[in-house]
Amino acid sequence: MDSEVDEVAPVLLHMVWNSPAFVQKAACQALGTMVENVTPARAMTVLIDRGVKSRYVQERKCAAELLLSLMEKMGVTKLASTPRAEMLAHVAGTLAQDCHQDTRHYGQEMVKMLLNNQKFKKLLEQSLSTHDL
Repeated sequence: MDSEVDEVAPVLLHMVWNSPAFVQKAACQALGTMVENVTPARAMTVLIDRGVKSRYVQERKCAAELLLSLMEKMGVTKLASTPRAEMLAHVAGTLAQDCHQDTRHYGQEMVKMLLNNQKFKKLLEQSLSTHDL
């Protein structure tokens, strides 16, 4: 399924913001199932590149929720050793300042989790002002 993620994720994310509520919910659940069935690195890449950077609130919210669950599943120590650790810290900081309340909540939870690791703490301090931490 890893090879199909780049094609499937944008379609599902489009359905998250451009559909009735019940379709949005189903699309977000399908994205969750996809995240569970691909490698964590692949899921993280597609969520960051396609979902978190979206201009649509619903897409960012769904991606932030799934990214938080993926981070909880992987653990902070393992995340700190990934090549995208710096990007992850920046994304968490960005989501923590999002205009949408739910997305902001998921971002703040990510930041709280990442602050437990010394490497991420440094990265977050570089990425965010001390007021935002």
